[in-house]
Amino acid sequence: MSTTRRFTVRFRAVAAACWLTAAVALAADPPSPQALREQLIPVYRALETDPQFLALRAGLESDTRDAQAMDRYLRYLPMSPKELLEIDMFLNRYEIMVPRQIMELHRRWVRLHPELARAHYGQAAVEKVAREYVPYVLAGGATQPLGRAVTVGTNRNAATGSVPTPPTGYQGEIQVVVNPNNVNQVVAASNTFANGPQSIFYSADGGATWDHTFPPDVADFGAVCPAGFNSTFGSDPALAWNANNQVFLEYMLLCSSGSSQRFSIRIARSVDGGATWTAHGTVVDSFVTGTLEDKEFLEIDTNPGSPFSGRMYTCWDRGNNEKSAWSSDGGVTWTEVDLPAAPVSPGPELGCDLATTKDGAVHIVWDTLNCGATSCSNERMHYLRSTDGGLTWSTPLLLVDFNLVAFSGAASPPAQNRRNIGPFGAIDADNSGGVCDGNLYVAFSDYAPAGEDVNDTDVFMIRSTDGGTTWSAPRKANDDGLANRVQFHPTLRVDQITGDVVIGWHDARNDAANREVDYFLARSTDCGASFVANIQASQPSAEFNNSAISFSNENSTANVGFNPNQYGEYLGVDAHNGQVYFAWTDTRHFFPGSTAEPEDENLGFALVSLTPPVIFADGFESGDTSSWSNTVP
Repeated sequence: MSTTRRFTVRFRAVAAACWLTAAVALAADPPSPQALREQLIPVYRALETDPQFLALRAGLESDTRDAQAMDRYLRYLPMSPKELLEIDMFLNRYEIMVPRQIMELHRRWVRLHPELARAHYGQAAVEKVAREYVPYVLAGGATQPLGRAVTVGTNRNAATGSVPTPPTGYQGEIQVVVNPNNVNQVVAASNTFANGPQSIFYSADGGATWDHTFPPDVADFGAVCPAGFNSTFGSDPALAWNANNQVFLEYMLLCSSGSSQRFSIRIARSVDGGATWTAHGTVVDSFVTGTLEDKEFLEIDTNPGSPFSGRMYTCWDRGNNEKSAWSSDGGVTWTEVDLPAAPVSPGPELGCDLATTKDGAVHIVWDTLNCGATSCSNERMHYLRSTDGGLTWSTPLLLVDFNLVAFSGAASPPAQNRRNIGPFGAIDADNSGGVCDGNLYVAFSDYAPAGEDVNDTDVFMIRSTDGGTTWSAPRKANDDGLANRVQFHPTLRVDQITGDVVIGWHDARNDAANREVDYFLARSTDCGASFVANIQASQPSAEFNNSAISFSNENSTANVGFNPNQYGEYLGVDAHNGQVYFAWTDTRHFFPGSTAEPEDENLGFALVSLTPPVIFADGFESGDTSSWSNTVP
């Protein structure tokens, strides 16, 4: 018997004994997602050198449309392809959307390995797959007093009434932007299981009604996936309007083969309020090299007095090394610049966000971690700025040394127990011309070092009043004051008319089990010195099948139909002229009680009015604060 054959037999025999023992012990009481991951990491490591697995995977990479080859691959796997991808993300410090193809393969794997599936996920989850399994096709209003008048508009299901048909399947990791020159135009984007690389929802009436479309795919950019990578999907949407009423989507566009991915970051543009999109530019294409390109964000300098007005900026993570790029031709071509390494915690870098100020400066925050073979520690957030249009950058400044650490094995509260939450920073700048003009604000999640853990995570904000040279101590944004309640993944925006700072986040304060998530806002009206009372934006709504509740629930025990992406890493907030445009992942259309509904996690939306919009002398909501009128609608 050859060495290769002896290894394969020995590997399978030992692994089979372990898996069968686990199946007997865990069928009635499956492990937590974190415990399962720890169980399977050694198996994943063994697969990396298992010649039969490598041969089966190599065969698929030549043609993933061979259903028999795919079945041979799935029958051999000791874990779901979903677990393979999630462990790969965990060990290699990146996060992308789990694509629809992987979930289709996961369901097939469950059918092929019922005993292992029961051990890994429990009987209820296996029964759900059995009920819903379809053979995979391998593709070629409430009011809340708040000092000033505050109203929460009707919670919208953006899929309701979408033309031509509502999108089905998962919608998550939401972004939303309003056109400051025409507040009727609102665009939101999400990761999706619908039949396109991303879902784009667009509204021509300020978010009262929505339609749905998709952005360009790989071929629209004149690109070709590598041989054997026959499926495409998108991840991590980022949106921004320029000063000329054009809206841009930046997104990861990936080619897939089983659990293997190839990466690119693309720019699409719409000139009609989000209804139609064209392939516009490529930030980076790593289809050939296979290099990881992850977690990008987009910023456009729309300040008229800026020496770089109109310039576009992005930042992202290449193999856990933060990069930036700028474009002076509207996003068609990009110049890449490596960000300076942090002087401390020189481990993996990830989770950037960026903002611009009227002086033309660009401001970035991002995180570093110290990582071992299977987990990370000592996550820290750093800040730097560029004053020459993104060509060079300052020495990184340490802003926060977190207690919460992503990819640590201890960063998954009940509300998001399948995947990590992280303390990632969200930055914005005040360019309103008011008393807070020039201030920088950063929001993040964290918990106190003594007596608390991930289940007590709160939302905090720091500010700089001197262009980023010095920063304040953190101020807590959530006001619930409850123990064992998680608030996570905040998004921060500055209203460039009023100067108010607005933060939105996922919030489990209303559930003692820390599973059910509502969506809350905090607002500061005094340059970030304090916050007024929080606002609950999620409210009961007849637009969802479960119309009497306000919460969403992605906990894997309570909701066996949960999506492995859960809420992702962020949600959508924009603010303009006293109005907050808030978009999130919402489970109410299919859970609880409507589990046969094909619309799973929807894009939920609410327009929250903090003050009556200011109407200017010309009769429009204009950015020209020199001609304010006291007239309100």
